[in-house]
Amino acid sequence: MSEVITLFFDLLKKVSSLYIKIDRNNTVLQLVSTDGKLQKGFEDMIGKKIDFFLPENTLSHFTKAIFKTANAQSINSLTLNQALHTEMPFSLKFQFVPLENNAVGIMISAFKEDYISTSFYDKVPVMILYLDEHENILWANNHFYNKTQLEKDIIGANARDFLLVDTTISQRDSIRTKNPKLRTEYRLVGRKRVRMNVIVSAVEQQDDEGNYLCTTVVVRDITEPKKLQTELEYQKAALDEAAIVGVTDVRGNIVYVNDKFCEVSQYNREELMGQNHRMVKSDVHPPEVFEEMWATIYSGKVWRGEVCNKKKDGSLYWVYTTIIPFLNEIGKPFRYQAIRFEITERKRMEEQIIKYNEHLEALVEERTEELTQQTENLHQANIKLSTINKKIKKKSIAIQQSINYAQRIQDAILPNTKPFPSFIKDYFVFFQPRDIVSGDFYWWHTDLETETLFLAAVDCTGHGVPGAFMSMIGTTLLDDIIKTKKIYSPADILRELRIEVSEILHQEATNNRDGMDMAFLKIDFKDKTVRMAGAKNGVLIVKGKEVDYIKGDRISIGGRTKNIQANFTEHSIPYTEGTRFYLFSDGYQDQFAGKKGLGKFSSKRLKQLLAETSSSSMDKQKEILEKTLSDWKAKTKQIDDILVMGIELG
Repeated sequence: MSEVITLFFDLLKKVSSLYIKIDRNNTVLQLVSTDGKLQKGFEDMIGKKIDFFLPENTLSHFTKAIFKTANAQSINSLTLNQALHTEMPFSLKFQFVPLENNAVGIMISAFKEDYISTSFYDKVPVMILYLDEHENILWANNHFYNKTQLEKDIIGANARDFLLVDTTISQRDSIRTKNPKLRTEYRLVGRKRVRMNVIVSAVEQQDDEGNYLCTTVVVRDITEPKKLQTELEYQKAALDEAAIVGVTDVRGNIVYVNDKFCEVSQYNREELMGQNHRMVKSDVHPPEVFEEMWATIYSGKVWRGEVCNKKKDGSLYWVYTTIIPFLNEIGKPFRYQAIRFEITERKRMEEQIIKYNEHLEALVEERTEELTQQTENLHQANIKLSTINKKIKKKSIAIQQSINYAQRIQDAILPNTKPFPSFIKDYFVFFQPRDIVSGDFYWWHTDLETETLFLAAVDCTGHGVPGAFMSMIGTTLLDDIIKTKKIYSPADILRELRIEVSEILHQEATNNRDGMDMAFLKIDFKDKTVRMAGAKNGVLIVKGKEVDYIKGDRISIGGRTKNIQANFTEHSIPYTEGTRFYLFSDGYQDQFAGKKGLGKFSSKRLKQLLAETSSSSMDKQKEILEKTLSDWKAKTKQIDDILVMGIELG
C-alpha cells in the first residue's frame, strides 16, 4: 500500500483538490481529481477502504473516528496539520458533504505550511502552546492570550511560570512525559488575578528525519466544571452527613446507598446492593400507603411522606422520605432517588405529647368538675358577701355622714377669720387637713378693751377623727383658761393647758400619751410687745431684712411627763410696724417630695420660703405656699395635716 500512498500524495501535488465518495463502511465509491483525470493505479482503489490512502501507522485509528463522525453528519471539515502528522509532506484539509444512502463526499485539499500552523490553531476554541526542548514558549494561539490576559511578550518565557502542576492531585506531568494520551491537571496563573484550573496534554513533534521540532501543548479550561464539581461534592458531603440517601432502579432494586443509609439500617453496602428495598420494610403501614406511593412516582411525580422502616436487628425507625423519579427521553422513570431524614426521636416525642395531652385532658376534666363545685360555693359565698357588703356600705355611709358632721362641728369651733382686729395690718391662714377632719387647729381671742390678741397654732397627736377629738379638747380648754380663768401669761396658759389635758385624759392612770404641740402668742398693741411661749413649736419673726426664729421648749402638752408642773419659758419681743410673725405645725415641712431622692421639704426650706416671700402681700404669700407644696408633692399623698399662719402687725 505504500505505493498507493505515494501515488496519492503525488497526485495532490499536481492537482488542487481531490474528490472521494465513500459509503457508510468507508468503502471508496468514486474518486475524481479537479483535472478530471486519475493517475494510473487509482482505478484499483474503487471498492477499497479509504484508510489505505492515509499513513497507516499514524492516522488509521484517527480516520476511523473522523469518518464515523462524518457518517453521522455532525462534522463539516477537518484539517490534518503537517506538524502533528509528520508522515505527510504537507497539510491536508478534508471537507465533508453528507450524501444520499448514508454516503459521504470528501473534498481533500493539500497546502504547505510551517510546523506552527497559526491559520488553523488560532481559530480553535482551546488554548495551544508550542514549546522548545527547554519548555520555553515558541508560540501561543489567540485563545491562550484572551483567556490568560497575558501579552505576546511571553514568547521565550518558560511555560512553568504560568502552568503549575497541582500537587494536591497525585498525577504524572504531561508536559515532561509528552504522551498525548496523558492528561494532567494544572493551575494556570495569568494577569489581573486570572486563576484557572486546566487540563493539559502534550505531544512531541518531529520532522521527516525524526529530528525534534517542538512540543505541542493543548490546554483546556476546566475552572467552571471544577467549581461545579467541588460544589456538587460539598452538597453531596452535606447531604450524606444529614440525610439517608438511596437509589433504586425502576423495579425497586437498590443500586446505590450512602454511608448514612448503612449506619441507620445496620446493613453494610454489600448486603444492600442489588436487593429490593422491601428488605427494610416494616409492617407498620397498610398496603394502601405503598400502593399510593408507587402510583405517584411511576407517574413521574415526587412523593413525600413519613415511613417506618425496620433495621437489621428488627428494631423500627421512622424517616421523612422524599422520592424523586428520574425520567428517560419518553417520560418514563428509569430510576428513583430517595432522600430520607430520620425522625424517630420526633415521633417518640409526638407519642409522648399525645399521651401527655390525654393525661392533661383527664386532669382538666377532673379540675373542671372541682372548679364547677367551687364556683357554686363561691356563688353562695358571694350572696352572703353581698348581704354583708350592703350592711358595711350602710355603716360606711353612716360613718361618713358622722365624719362630715364632725367636720361641720370642727369648722364651727375654729375661729372666724373675719373680722380680725383693726390693729392687725394683714394675715393669712393656710389650713389643709389630710383627711376630712383635722388634728391641727388654729385659735385666737381678742380683748378689745386691753387691745390684746391671743393667738395659737396647734398640732395635736394624730390626724383624722382622733386628731379632731384632741383639737376640740384643746379649743375648749383654751377658751376656759383664758376667758373663764383669766390666765393671760403665755407660759402660764401652756402650763395650765398641760395639766388639764393630762387630767381630762386620765394619763397618769391610763398611760394615755395623746397630746399637742403649739406656739402661743400674746400681742399687746399698747406697748408694741409680743409675748411668746412654745410647746415644741416656735415662731418665725421677720423685721424688714432681719429674720429670727424663737424655739419653743422641748415639752409637749400632755403625753408622757415626769413633772406635770414644769414651767414654760416666756419670751418678750418688741415689734415695729410691718413686723411679721409666722406660726406652723410640722405637716408642711414633713411632706415627702414626688421626685425620688429629695426626701422631706424640711423646716429649713419652709423658713427660707417664708422669709424670701415676706415682701409679698399675705394673700400672695399664701398662694405661693399652696403652689410650692403642690409642686413639691406632685402625685405623692399628703402625709399629715398642714397649718401655716402669718400676721403682719400695724
